[in-house]
Amino acid sequence: MKTFIALYRGINVGGNNSVKMESLRALHEKLGHLAVRSYIQSGNIVFSSAKSAATLLPKLSAEFAEEFGFDAKVVIVPADRWSKIIDNNPYSKHAAADPKKVSVGVCEGEADAQGLKTLLAKTGGREAFVIGKGVVYLHAPDGFGTSKFAAGMERAAGVPMTVRNWRTVEAIWDLAKAGEVKRA
Repeated sequence: MKTFIALYRGINVGGNNSVKMESLRALHEKLGHLAVRSYIQSGNIVFSSAKSAATLLPKLSAEFAEEFGFDAKVVIVPADRWSKIIDNNPYSKHAAADPKKVSVGVCEGEADAQGLKTLLAKTGGREAFVIGKGVVYLHAPDGFGTSKFAAGMERAAGVPMTVRNWRTVEAIWDLAKAGEVKRA
């Protein structure tokens, strides 16, 4: 069994696309996922499965649309990759001081460095970013919600991404570590 993190995008935002976490957990359980846990209402699910992420994703996406009546983008990250995302955080000192000022954009593919550099120059904010393998680390000292760079980050990166603040990244990791299903 491997542990995975499913990051849903576009649910429970501004009163739109409402999905109760108990219903989302039930969907995962219906698909045979084990040790299913959720973190906050924004669609962070930790679960275990013997299947690969590539095998899990199409079935999960189809079942989600059927169950809830709309499509939601979902990214599935193996727990070992999540661990590397945490270990490679170039802003760990900033995250320790204020975890809401550091975020990670988990990408579907590799982010375009030049596009992000151009956006940062154009927006002129105090943000800083570092591109990792399939991720963009962001330090937004004035806050993510007011950052013009953060608002345009996905478009500038040229790949779909879903972003979580560092507090959420760590909380998801705590769930993953606590609920791993071991082989007998």
